[in-house]
Amino acid sequence: MDRSTLYVSDLDGTLLQNDATLSPYAREELNRMMDEGMNFTLSSARSTGTIIDILKGLKLRLPCALFNGVLYYDYAESRFVRIMEIEKEAAVAVAKVMEKFDLHHTMYIFKDPILHACYTQLDSERDRSFVEHRSHSPHKKWIQVDSFVALAETEKAVFFSMPGPKEKMDEVYAEMEKIPGISLTYYLDTYEPVYYLEIQAEGVDKKLSIEMLREMTGCEKVVAFGDNHNDLAMAQAADKFVAVANAKPEVLSQADEVVPSNVEEGVIQYLQKRYPKK
Repeated sequence: MDRSTLYVSDLDGTLLQNDATLSPYAREELNRMMDEGMNFTLSSARSTGTIIDILKGLKLRLPCALFNGVLYYDYAESRFVRIMEIEKEAAVAVAKVMEKFDLHHTMYIFKDPILHACYTQLDSERDRSFVEHRSHSPHKKWIQVDSFVALAETEKAVFFSMPGPKEKMDEVYAEMEKIPGISLTYYLDTYEPVYYLEIQAEGVDKKLSIEMLREMTGCEKVVAFGDNHNDLAMAQAADKFVAVANAKPEVLSQADEVVPSNVEEGVIQYLQKRYPKK
């Protein structure tokens, strides 16, 4: 039983089921293995607004990385331990591109102790449903604003997330690439045929999340699990990168090992071999 190894898993498409839930079986087994000394945590594109409900009942003791390495959250103590803020000039430039392409959500700002998810308007039933589904969490507040640019000039921007059709988002991506001081993550959503462009401070990605979590926990070795393009960054910093069988082809090609799919509890199966039931 190796207590010097840290296991870091992505959530959607990797640890979670296809309905974006953590199965009771996975929760029970993770709790058992953590009770036996396993060092386990998460690196996800999600925020506290959704993971707290998803992980209810999971006894996660170590800090987890959210928004692709932007936020570091101590789940056990319900507090942020580190925030990677976007430089103001870069945030304003991103906001201007969003307004140029008539993108209305979402800009995330941090006002201690919670996140604020900001939008200018909700254009479709999908957008309204998206916000409604997430607006009841006490850990993230949704607010409508008049201007992203004005907000970026006065508040602490930490993350931008914008969905859209591929043709439009390809153009947005090309414009955002010209802005210094930011990192881009661009991928097809796990659950819908929608492309997401996510923006954080320069140098912030899931590679950084592995480096930060290794430092925070003091573990010598890191094994990371993933399925989507944004998880490839973890492969650069982890000692071993494990893909689930349902991962994107590009992710499978970079994996050191492939385990069964998320619906077959591939991550749990891998961990059980290291922490078998007594």
